[in-house]
Amino acid sequence: MEAMDFKFKWVDDEGQETGFFSKKGSFDGQNLHLDDTEIPVAAFGDVDVRSNRLILSTVGEGGEPIFIVIAVTQGGAGKLKAAIGLARSAVWAQMHREELEKEGRGHEYRKANCPHCGATIDLTGFPQTDQVSCDFCHSIGTLPGTDAAGDSLAALKAENEHRLCDECGMYSKPRKFTIFYFYFLLVIYGWSQRETWRCPACMRPEAWKMLFGNLLFVLGVPVALVQLFRAYGGADVGALYPGLDPANLKARNGNLQSAIADYQKILQKRSVAGGVKYNIGLAFLHDNDIDSAARSFEFALGDCSNYRPAASALLGCYEQLAETENLESLKKQWDVEDDEGG
Repeated sequence: MEAMDFKFKWVDDEGQETGFFSKKGSFDGQNLHLDDTEIPVAAFGDVDVRSNRLILSTVGEGGEPIFIVIAVTQGGAGKLKAAIGLARSAVWAQMHREELEKEGRGHEYRKANCPHCGATIDLTGFPQTDQVSCDFCHSIGTLPGTDAAGDSLAALKAENEHRLCDECGMYSKPRKFTIFYFYFLLVIYGWSQRETWRCPACMRPEAWKMLFGNLLFVLGVPVALVQLFRAYGGADVGALYPGLDPANLKARNGNLQSAIADYQKILQKRSVAGGVKYNIGLAFLHDNDIDSAARSFEFALGDCSNYRPAASALLGCYEQLAETENLESLKKQWDVEDDEGG
C-alpha cells in the first residue's frame, strides 16, 4: 500500500495533548512510524478511535501491556485506524494459516472479510453463520450472499454503526455526545466541555442533568437541548433495529417482560441479529435467570459464531450452571485455558 502520512501529538495520562507542534507519523502497511518510534503492525493487540484520539495497545519486551494514545491532528484518525486494522488482520490470519499448515491442518483454515471495513476475519474452528464479528472495527456484519443479507444494502451499511456501548455494555448505536456546562459567578465566568461516546439511552440522564445545570446561566441551555433531542428524538427514525434503545433501557431497569416483548418485535422484522440476542441474554442475567441467559447467548452465537462478548458471557453461564461438557467444548473452541490450580 502507499504510505499514509499524518501528523500527531502524544497524549498524556490525563488525556491532554503534549507539546505545541505536531510530530510526523506514517504507516506503510507493515510498520507504524510515530516520530522516531517504529512499531510493526503485527504487534498491535487492539486499535480504537474516539474523536481524533487513536488508542493503540501492544506488549513490551517483558510481555507487559502498553497503551499508546495519540491525537491525530492531520490525516484523520478514522482512516488511520481502518488502514492499521486492514493490515494487521491480514498479517494475523496469514500467521495462523502458516501455523496450521505446519501442523498438517491447513485444510481447517477458514476466513471471511468484514462487510464493513474489509478486514480479514479468521473463522477457523467456528461454525458457518450468516453474521461475523469483526474485532478490528468492533461491528457485527451480515455476510453478503446469505439469506439474512437480503437485498437491502442500506441495512447492511447501518450495521456498521452498531456496537457495544462504552457506558452500559449493551449492543446499540453509540454516538458522540457533548457535555457542556457554563457558569457565571460575579466577575468570573467560564465553561467546561467534554465529549463522551455512549448510546442514546445512556445519554438521557446526563442530558437532563446538563439541562437543569445550565438553566440558571442560560448560555449552556441550547447545547443541552440539542443533546437532549439527540438522546430522545429521532433515535429510531429509519433505524435498523427500531425500538432497540427503549428495550435496552427497560432491560437495565429490570422491566424484563416488557424488554423481551420489545426485542421480539425487533426479531420479527430481522430474525438474524446476534447483537440483539446478546442483549436478551444480558436482560436475563440482570434478572438472575442464568439458564435463559445461556440459551439466549447460544442463539446469539447461532447467528454470529465468532461474537466474543456472547461467548464470554456464555462461558460464565455454563460455569454457574455446572454444564461441564458445554463449558469445555466452548473453551476449546475459543482456546481458553483453565487458570492454574483451577
